[in-house]
Amino acid sequence: MLFLLGFLLFTASPFSPDVPRVAAAPAADMSVDGTLNEAAWEAAAPATGFVQFEPTEGAPASQQTRVRVLYAADALYIGAEMLDSRPDLVRQTLSRRDDRGNADAFTVGIDSYNDGRTARLFGVTAAGVQFDAILEGDDEDDSWDAVWASGVRVTPTGWTAELRIPYSQLRFSGRETSWGINFVREVPRLGEESYWSPFSREQADSGIVQFFGQLDGIAGVRPRRLVQAVPYTLASGARGEDPARLGRPAYDAGFDTGADFKIGLTPSVILDATINPDFGQVEADPAELNLSTFETFFSERRPFFLEGTQIFDNGFSRDGALVYTRRIGGASPLIAATKLTGRTARGLSFGGLAAATGEDFDPTRFYGVARLRQEIGEQNYVGATGSVFDATRGQGGARSAVGAVDWRYRVGRDDAYQAEGVLAGSLRDDGASGENGFALYVGFDQVKGYSRFGSGFRVYSPGFQLNDVGRFRETDRVAVNGALIQLWNEGNPFGPFQRLNTFLFSSAAWTYSDGVFRGADAGLSSSGELKGFRDVSFNLSLDGLGGLDVRETRGLGPIQNLASLSASGSISTDTRRNLVAEFGLSGRVDREGGYTIGPEADIDWTASDRVQFRLSAEVGSSQGLRAWAANEGFVRTGDGRLYIGNEASNPSAFTAADVFDTGLSSTDATALLDGFTPIPGLAGIPNAVGYYAPLFGRRDYRSGDLTLRTTVIFRPTISLQLYSQLFAARGQYRDFQLLAAEDELRDFGAYPKRRDFSFASFNANAVFRWEYRPGSSLFVVWQRGMDDDLFEEVRRDGSGPSPFERDALGQVGDLFGRFADDIVLVKLSYLLSR
Repeated sequence: MLFLLGFLLFTASPFSPDVPRVAAAPAADMSVDGTLNEAAWEAAAPATGFVQFEPTEGAPASQQTRVRVLYAADALYIGAEMLDSRPDLVRQTLSRRDDRGNADAFTVGIDSYNDGRTARLFGVTAAGVQFDAILEGDDEDDSWDAVWASGVRVTPTGWTAELRIPYSQLRFSGRETSWGINFVREVPRLGEESYWSPFSREQADSGIVQFFGQLDGIAGVRPRRLVQAVPYTLASGARGEDPARLGRPAYDAGFDTGADFKIGLTPSVILDATINPDFGQVEADPAELNLSTFETFFSERRPFFLEGTQIFDNGFSRDGALVYTRRIGGASPLIAATKLTGRTARGLSFGGLAAATGEDFDPTRFYGVARLRQEIGEQNYVGATGSVFDATRGQGGARSAVGAVDWRYRVGRDDAYQAEGVLAGSLRDDGASGENGFALYVGFDQVKGYSRFGSGFRVYSPGFQLNDVGRFRETDRVAVNGALIQLWNEGNPFGPFQRLNTFLFSSAAWTYSDGVFRGADAGLSSSGELKGFRDVSFNLSLDGLGGLDVRETRGLGPIQNLASLSASGSISTDTRRNLVAEFGLSGRVDREGGYTIGPEADIDWTASDRVQFRLSAEVGSSQGLRAWAANEGFVRTGDGRLYIGNEASNPSAFTAADVFDTGLSSTDATALLDGFTPIPGLAGIPNAVGYYAPLFGRRDYRSGDLTLRTTVIFRPTISLQLYSQLFAARGQYRDFQLLAAEDELRDFGAYPKRRDFSFASFNANAVFRWEYRPGSSLFVVWQRGMDDDLFEEVRRDGSGPSPFERDALGQVGDLFGRFADDIVLVKLSYLLSR
């Protein structure tokens, strides 16, 4: 690899495409109303010559666009004229902020550091809906909400937009004489997306900010210092079941207050803080039933941990991240948090995050993260991250620390190749014992071109612990992976396709501790768009090729992998329409005949300019899949009888009251446990030995998930959003077997327990939001939640009907017979700024 890197460095040649430029003119007597009738607009030279990215890359835009830029002492002004050959068809669909809602839209991206890495996006639809985001590379984060002004007008020739962007909402060092800038126009009825400063599809994955044009004439800008405080008050009421009087309601009411603060220490350094924050308006996490050995990770939805935290977004590719902010406030309420983010004129970005959580304003858990990242030339950097966690004030609390360095370097002609990596170490002490470990990830990829490759290598030691502040799937792992990516016909139409790309991948893994081969997988994924603007996809994979699964038994040894074939596909209707449906089907079959099949459908309907619906439905069914059921404890007495625990656990602590007779004869018991390692000297049962063995079964499973989102927009600043999710699942285990060796499952037809289960939940909320002035909002929220679950571990004799025998309607009926938890809250926030 070092030879390859050196070769690419020596053969690199500079790439300097023509960069479009636009000059800002002075602003005077401006009124942001969308009419563009001020004299200053006529004095500014327009940016024109937009080029399509969709649907025909490189073709001139079908509709003419003219954009002008003005500057004042405290703000930048953007004026855009979107001419249209059919002005009567300009879409003015209302939507919530940060949702384009299938309306005509205009966006400006501003790279105020002019470093080709990060830009702030400001956009508006023809209905006047604002959307803004932070763009880093090709990743767009729309959780950032700036305070800026806009106005739009629909005219006889199309529509116009006028934007006022205060310098306080941008980040710059003050030394730049030019900024990066780009303009984007979207015409959804034509499926068209065009750029003023275009880039090719083969370059899109390498970071599009580097292809921005240049804005000249903004030297000497002196923005006002950003100082904002957003205090809030909240009143809430709750109704739930009284635990002391089941079936009867209990009520609770509360009042709370808190505040968020934002201070611009310099134009490029921002300090944020929050005291007693409340996130009651945030949508609940979707319900699911996790039967895997991995933790479920949910996306962050809380504004404080979304806005301005891109500096912390570094991790181990698909395996985890050094910072996972959902940890903060997960075990106990968040009391206060602060973060500092910024960048120097020499390209050093930095960030710090500190938080305290605990009940009743008593902090018992502390979180801290610090991050530095130094840019080296274009698109290259080296960074360092440290995190600490301390819960020693709580009972049985732990503390930990993680340190990491990461890097990215691009080489070759046009910087087409990228080397990246992370090296981290961790220390953790839970009060009883300590552990330490390390993790390494390195990747080498081609990031430009119509035919590309990717590769990765990772080593994770068993003691590496990241999950106090970050997230990590698994340790004790060595893995390699490779991929080939093909964009067919250089992204141009061919046959029935508007475009088509294919992704071919494979990987293999071993344990780090003892070199056990964990198996390999390979697959193909293809996605594209048909000429009728219908999205299509197809996926095929082979999993569990050889090797051992070292996780499935939850610590009681490996089991031989079971090879399986998975396939899925989807197709949508015309994505330009107000009614768009997508249908998919997935399936899996393993070597022993177990299978899973799951159809799904998504429907997006813009019913009017003010009402939108999104319906998602998914059904899953599996039959005969080999699956771990429990780790069972057994007791063999001196008379040859075999007993099993009432509850599955290690038999070392069993007493006579904890077990019951399996009914097996001495001969059958001996045959069943032959070769298992006995646990002698059970303290609670004299003259007996114990056995602890993984139990497997054939699992049959049924599930259904129905989610409906309804959005009603009264004005761009007033909306009502309704959300509901109904989820139900049920399953049974049968044909039980004990794992006697990694490649031997021993039939246990006389297993005396039943392990069937059912789970159902219903979550709903309604959120009324009124942004009555920029940055100030009123929320009225109702939330409802109910669930009904049963996970059996009962004796087969006299245990009654199985929960698996209930049909879906029965499950739903039982669910809605349960007591519901209801919460109503009213939250008022007000932006104070200077």
